[in-house]
Amino acid sequence: MEPTRGAIGRIYSGNPSRDFNPYLEVRNIRKLDDPQGGTRYAVSVTDGDFVVKALALPGSSLISQIERNEVIVTTLLCLTDYRLEELNGSSFLLINHARVMGTVPEHLRVPSERLQKWVTAGARQQQPVATQPDPSAALFPRPATAAGVGGSVLANGETTPEKRGNFGAAEHTPGPVTMQPYPPMQGGAGAAAMPNPYSGPSCDQSMPAFQQQQQQQQQHQQPPPTAQGRAGASGNITDFFGRQPLVKSTTGDSSVGGFVPIKELSPYTSGRWRIKARVLTKSDIRRFSNARGEGQLFKIDIGDKSGEISGTFFGKAVDKYYPMLQQGQVYVFSRAHVKPANPRYDRGDVVLTFEDQSQVEAAQDDQEIPGVSFDFKPLCSVPELEQHTTIDVQAVIYAVQEPFHFTSKASNREMVKREIGIWDASGPDGGSACNVTVWGDRALSDGFEIGTPVFMKAARVSEWNGNKELSSPSVIEMNPDDGRAFTLKAKYEEVQKTRPLNMRTSTAGGASGARKTAQEVREEDMQLGPPPVMGQALDPNGPKAIHRHILQATISTLPTDRMPCYASCPALVARAAGATQQSGQAATERACQKKVTQEGPNMWRCPNGHVCQNPTFRYLCRMQVMDHTECLEVNVFDTVAKQFFGVEADTYTRIFEDPSLESQLQQIHKRVLWRRQLFRLRAQKEVWQEVERVKYHVDDVSSIAFAKDGRQMLSEVKAALATGQR
Repeated sequence: MEPTRGAIGRIYSGNPSRDFNPYLEVRNIRKLDDPQGGTRYAVSVTDGDFVVKALALPGSSLISQIERNEVIVTTLLCLTDYRLEELNGSSFLLINHARVMGTVPEHLRVPSERLQKWVTAGARQQQPVATQPDPSAALFPRPATAAGVGGSVLANGETTPEKRGNFGAAEHTPGPVTMQPYPPMQGGAGAAAMPNPYSGPSCDQSMPAFQQQQQQQQQHQQPPPTAQGRAGASGNITDFFGRQPLVKSTTGDSSVGGFVPIKELSPYTSGRWRIKARVLTKSDIRRFSNARGEGQLFKIDIGDKSGEISGTFFGKAVDKYYPMLQQGQVYVFSRAHVKPANPRYDRGDVVLTFEDQSQVEAAQDDQEIPGVSFDFKPLCSVPELEQHTTIDVQAVIYAVQEPFHFTSKASNREMVKREIGIWDASGPDGGSACNVTVWGDRALSDGFEIGTPVFMKAARVSEWNGNKELSSPSVIEMNPDDGRAFTLKAKYEEVQKTRPLNMRTSTAGGASGARKTAQEVREEDMQLGPPPVMGQALDPNGPKAIHRHILQATISTLPTDRMPCYASCPALVARAAGATQQSGQAATERACQKKVTQEGPNMWRCPNGHVCQNPTFRYLCRMQVMDHTECLEVNVFDTVAKQFFGVEADTYTRIFEDPSLESQLQQIHKRVLWRRQLFRLRAQKEVWQEVERVKYHVDDVSSIAFAKDGRQMLSEVKAALATGQR
């Protein structure tokens, strides 16, 4: 975008239309001293032909834009509320409100030496005039420029560095300059503000005949001025000086009813913009912690017919707008911050940041705003792509692993992921396969079925152990009603008849979501490395010290000779950095949880020296699980054991110690024994009395979806049969 040519002449003619919103480029900004203690700025603006000094007085929104660095030199302003004001016999342009449209590109900026200064001498005479000749011109004559305008030009035709700068363009104009007068327009509203002191006979004698005729016609057509005092035409004070503005935008102000196209947003855009866009993608809520405390965010991609942009919601805006925003719906967004984008995570050149003061309003569906569009790339191209690249893919799901729960080392938070195998018909062999990792609530979805066509948008390329994979697609569309999906599924079914696909596990150390038998678990753990030594760095090339497994097994034995609980210390201690927080506890404290021993009536003591009257009981038990291949002894701790027993440890203790409640105890044990469950195990070696052994801990347990599990086993049987036939 560039300035509106001829805009200054049209404004100073006194007869612009009320919806005339010119674009002017800022060439200089200077703060003025105000004896009344207010804030004022002189802003030099140009339309590409002339430069004029405008004023931003108290009450103007332009002042806050300047102080927030939204308006700087080369900024392009769209004047939406402005007027001419008579001060000391000269007309000044007062800017009440302007919309920042960005910056003028360098190739569209007119050099300062080619701009002419617009000199005002009353409302009846606003026109470019020739500046006074430079007294040194006779001694040091300057050659004229190619355009016939005098300027500071060197012998080689280059301007001086001072004249190539933008600052001070309106304060000094190289002279001498010869210009043609701008013909005044008829019937200007501002022309009647005061009589022209230069319209006498002595002045008319030096005027050409056509100018005298135009001036006489203008004087006859203008209505006489009316005294309005400090009240406008309606009798109400409407502006700083008590007069109605000459120009008032009714449609140009985006904060009233207009919408700014997404492609026009920039970091210099003022905060009064509004955009109307469709939500294309919506991520899950992600929680984080840093030096300022805990926080949360989620991201969206929105688009209108001009383009797309990413947005991130933080803090209270997450609680306010996450339930409201729905993918595919149209909303009006405003009062967000426009910032430069990070190409690694965002699309486009800028991004939006939404906080508590941001506004999002639901709007009626607009068919002119496009929906989610896909730019599909073949899976065979994934190995050649760089990390963090995002692509759209169309494929068929050929394998689904169980969700895998783990604790993040960076944040010490519980996380969940799931790996899915997808296939398409690209590549020299007639097909390519790739693993896709999904996270959070999406990983727990039951919608992933083998043989389902799927469209994925903005899947990110990642690398693990030299293999390129995909993760975190922003949009997953199952069974799309699209002819391309039907064709791809037919090709997949043909391939499965001859050479079924087996999913490649991508996570080292047995930490994948692949289901295993108890015998496979035990054999794999024979390769476990020694337990880590406190303070000693781990060898990245050595054997893993921890393995994680997913096992379907049945609880066969539950020791009943002793209570599967222990008395723990309830005293609060300092929380370790990054530790997870339990409900009801302060952010920096946790329960001690050390085992306490009774030293007397209502007196219990832990190894840390804490004394309490009533300990808190926690589960700690050992049980046996088995499948058709092997038995394993596993350790179960408090959180997981509650899922088995169905009651709190304090309640179980009371029932266990009361002989009259033996029937209730048997009911609880019956609930636990001989139930088939899906176990997530953590295996690591330990040394006990100089004997090295492998211990298994249950990190999580869940029930089995038997219908889905049956389909998974059937696909495995078919794959095994096809492999045997080859």
